[in-house]
Amino acid sequence: MKHIFLGISILFGLVVNAQLPHLDQSGGTTRLIVDGKPYLILGGELHNSSGSDMENLGTTLSDLKALNLNTVLGYAYWEMVEPEEGVYNFDLVDALLEGAQKNGLKVILVWFGSWKSTASSYVPEWVKTHPDRFERYTLQDGTTLEMLSPFSGANRDADTKAYVALMKHLRKVDTDHTVIMTQVQNEPGCFENYRDYTAAGQQAWEAPMPKAMTDYLVARKGNLFPELEQAWAAQGYRTQGTWTEVLGPGKTEGPYPHYTEELFMAFSYSQYINHMAAAGRKELDLPAFCNGWLYNPGGFYPHGTVNPHVLDAYRAGGTALDFYSPNVYTIDYDPLFTQYTAGGNTLFIPESLLAPAAAIYSIAQYDALGFAPFGIDGDRVKNLNNADQVALLQQTYDGLSDMTPLISEHLGKLSMQGVYLYPLRTTQEIQMGDYVVKATDSRSGGFSVDFGKSLEKW
Repeated sequence: MKHIFLGISILFGLVVNAQLPHLDQSGGTTRLIVDGKPYLILGGELHNSSGSDMENLGTTLSDLKALNLNTVLGYAYWEMVEPEEGVYNFDLVDALLEGAQKNGLKVILVWFGSWKSTASSYVPEWVKTHPDRFERYTLQDGTTLEMLSPFSGANRDADTKAYVALMKHLRKVDTDHTVIMTQVQNEPGCFENYRDYTAAGQQAWEAPMPKAMTDYLVARKGNLFPELEQAWAAQGYRTQGTWTEVLGPGKTEGPYPHYTEELFMAFSYSQYINHMAAAGRKELDLPAFCNGWLYNPGGFYPHGTVNPHVLDAYRAGGTALDFYSPNVYTIDYDPLFTQYTAGGNTLFIPESLLAPAAAIYSIAQYDALGFAPFGIDGDRVKNLNNADQVALLQQTYDGLSDMTPLISEHLGKLSMQGVYLYPLRTTQEIQMGDYVVKATDSRSGGFSVDFGKSLEKW
């Protein structure tokens, strides 16, 4: 009998170890499952070029463990993975995996491919030097930018081929599933223009709106982003016609100028990135996402990037990406997190200020998969002026790690909520069962939490 139980135990262990990291969406919320158990991403993202030096990378990963991280966001650079067309080199990727394993860390692998912060700075030299083959984003006056056009099949196919080679390599070498997720591209979009005027881009703009977009509008009618709902309603909820016929020409002023053009570009970027992600997942079916540069009311942000006002267009463009994420360089969390979780989008913060409060609040109040401040290996962490924040991050991650099973059990339930006070909100009340919990800022006489009986019970 002991031999039977031992055999079952070994078999169960093999099944768990073989199980790919995945998202569990049962129970009305989304959980990340790693090695067969719920997993909170207590992460940090490296500086952009930290993964390009193998010797430095090993030291960096060793230092990160002391911060109580369980996950590092590191990079695979297209230009280094495929230095010559069709010739692949995964030495840096393997060094990242080896260093992470040595220090007990999981990896979210960020693919710096066609776009990194809008630019195509990490594409290979053989792509950069052949603009006739790999078409660039074109402005209205005919000027081309050092950005690959999302309307070029050659661009998409070359990037996809390299990304698929990476995923095939991971399937072969990463048998312990050190990589738990991938980020496909980084902050697509364009600062200079609202849409791409390449010949293919112009043709797509003048063509009928794709069925995938009109089907999405119909399915989400009444639950779209408010400005999108209004734009569509103003056109009589049309389901046939060009982008401007279905959504109107877009205003030149207001919070979202040239809105229809932004939606058009967001959908186009989504199709490109989801095409890549789908091909990669055929080789290794890991969760995948893309992130965006935050919207700025003053207009300084990449138009068409992942943002709440165009999130519907991204979600309409494909289903291979599991969710879309904000890079959080603000402390006004509620409007942002509320908009990013609208329509069922899962929240994960892959890049942020060094703000431990955001980790707790995003998980407790918005069921986030996790949190990762940017530049975790650089001056921000080593600067003595940030010592208190670094210590607080260590303590926060330590506590959240211990509480992961409990947190997972209460995700999506009113039994777990968060309180967040900051200069624009010095008091907050939340309802928990029979009680109203009131939190008060220290500037009002000391931080306090008051569990007063709820009024309706009285």
